[in-house]
Amino acid sequence: MNRIPHPTSARLRSHLRTPLLIAGIAVSTLAAAQSTPNLPPQVPANPDLGPAFATRNAAYVPVLLDEIPGWGDEDLGEMQANFNTNCKAMKRRSAWAPLCARLARLPAGDDALRTFLHDEFYAYQMLTPTRSVTGKLTGYFEPLISGSLSRQGAYRYPIYGTPDDMYAVDSRTVAGQTSRWLKPVEGRLTGADAGEAGAREYRIDLAGASPNPRDKRYRVRIEGNTVRPYYTRQQIDASGIDAPVLAWVADPYKLYSMQIQGSGKIQLKDGGLIRLAYAEQNGQPFMPNATRGDSDAMLLAIKARGLDEPLEVDIPGATRGMKKPGGNAAVDAEVARIVAALQGGGTANGTATAAVTHTKARPKANRPAHAATATRPQVASADVEAMIQLLLHAPVADDTYIAPAEGLTATAPAPAATGSSGAAASGKSARMDMSAFEGVAGAKPAGQAVGSGTAVPSTGIPDPSYVFFRRIGDGPEGPIGALGVPLSAGRSMAVDPRATPLGAPVFIAGTQPGGGAPMRRLMFAQDTGGAIRGSVRGDFFWGFGDKAGKMALATNQPVQMWLLLPKSVAGSAAASGIKTRGGHADLRDCAVPDDELCVEE
Repeated sequence: MNRIPHPTSARLRSHLRTPLLIAGIAVSTLAAAQSTPNLPPQVPANPDLGPAFATRNAAYVPVLLDEIPGWGDEDLGEMQANFNTNCKAMKRRSAWAPLCARLARLPAGDDALRTFLHDEFYAYQMLTPTRSVTGKLTGYFEPLISGSLSRQGAYRYPIYGTPDDMYAVDSRTVAGQTSRWLKPVEGRLTGADAGEAGAREYRIDLAGASPNPRDKRYRVRIEGNTVRPYYTRQQIDASGIDAPVLAWVADPYKLYSMQIQGSGKIQLKDGGLIRLAYAEQNGQPFMPNATRGDSDAMLLAIKARGLDEPLEVDIPGATRGMKKPGGNAAVDAEVARIVAALQGGGTANGTATAAVTHTKARPKANRPAHAATATRPQVASADVEAMIQLLLHAPVADDTYIAPAEGLTATAPAPAATGSSGAAASGKSARMDMSAFEGVAGAKPAGQAVGSGTAVPSTGIPDPSYVFFRRIGDGPEGPIGALGVPLSAGRSMAVDPRATPLGAPVFIAGTQPGGGAPMRRLMFAQDTGGAIRGSVRGDFFWGFGDKAGKMALATNQPVQMWLLLPKSVAGSAAASGIKTRGGHADLRDCAVPDDELCVEE
């Protein structure tokens, strides 16, 4: 249903426009600025338009809210609860505190919230550093995978909590220094004076490491008297780490998928369910190690491994499903061939160097180990697509275990079903009494050393990045995002916080996954991700379970984005972030610097 425009919009549209140059590009603003000679050209005279500005990562072009395509059709009334949830985190910020207080007093309904946004926010169309209005939208979800609280049988891969031997150190504390007096304080290394109690002079060896773009801190370890980057995935797999184990899983690629998603639920083999949220990351770069042209396809393939059931698609030249033992050898060989080519260990049209083996208990896709080759071959798109489909249909590590269905007791067997079954099929978690497990999952299992020196089976996953989790309570709300509030399916998005400030409303305009129908809606920037970098870049949160996972997998399309900023925030952003014709001001890194959400260099 088309909505009646806001009362101010018809009047504002009657204004003429004049060019404005922002960071070297021509945009338009209201002619009122032209008629006010005392105003600089980048500051529009119209109170409903914010000042234009730019950062190193994006340009921000002021527009009227009613000019955003689809704005008038959006039912803002249904988002009031999402706004209030967002304010649980944002009310701690001085610019947002009065806005959140006013929001809490608003009557329910579209008109009240629409007026609130017109009164309190400026709208900006976001542009990429190359000044394009079009970026990319992908999707993510909260998967469900089977696991155990103890290491047993096929459950051999640990889900780690935050390591006890990992520290964060501010990049400014160690920048350009070969040695520094430092003091460990609650998981951080802080600068100290020579001889200070608890402090020590360390050699700084962070060659090749980069600080986190959000908080500008390195993730490090202490080796003797030297501070080094924290362990890579390969080092963690090879030797283990000093960290609590929250659970054990059978499929390392499903665990990797959960690390990419940033959260997940573990259906325990002996009954019960635990929910895990992102806690930390090892500071290493996210590198799936695909060729540049195939990186998106590789990421989609990895995300697809979080699904418990295959999509109903045909594999060219193969049998539908490829779930039967007779087809696993072909699946293994093809996956090994293409993945090894992507990793540089073979060619897409030749023979991969990776070996394929099977266990006697049941056929299982063996992921290839690392292959060291100086030249990385180019892989045909058809081969990449085949790899995605093969990974989708590869058997899970333990398909004899079926998660209990909704409403069953922890000991009741789950009934067989055609297609998918249990909690994963319904998209709902199996909510059971977890009191018996409280305090258990975070402990190291009795008789099993999981610290440094204990290896786990090699995964062959080339990405050096590694995500650590924390256990949170289960419930109907979504997982906790980087902003610290529960994510809402269809309304929360992961962003690069340098270009899109966390907590800000963002309007997106694209198409529905798998179709051409418009998808235009107001979202909240409430999460981050290692693969989400740049402006006009979003990762759409679809919710929990396989249905959400399939939507996430299908989301990979062009998008345009409009950022909504509180008027006081927009003013301060423009004051130090603008660059006009002939200007030489340094552009900052963050659109909205924040000591917690985006630390400025």
